[in-house]
Amino acid sequence: MFSTPQECHTVRERLADYTLGALVGEEADVITSHLATCAACRDEHYCLAAVSAHLAPLRNALADQPRRRTLGRRHPVRPTRLTLAQWVTKNAWAPAN
Repeated sequence: MFSTPQECHTVRERLADYTLGALVGEEADVITSHLATCAACRDEHYCLAAVSAHLAPLRNALADQPRRRTLGRRHPVRPTRLTLAQWVTKNAWAPAN
């Protein structure tokens, strides 16, 4: 059985929801059946599933940022870029070597 471009278009509009498990019932069954017969949509589903697999660890890592700061595990401090006037003012009182 071949899929029509319209069927593929319809499935791809809902594929992200399907991949995240947000579809149930008949709508999910239709997409499951379509993916069994359409390699192009199935490949798109696999790509979305790969991205989805990385979302939870990323969300957890981002949520952990305030906790890391309270535990003292901060990221290295980036040097501040100074204008020439700021550098002169900052170093005006530095002892000469």
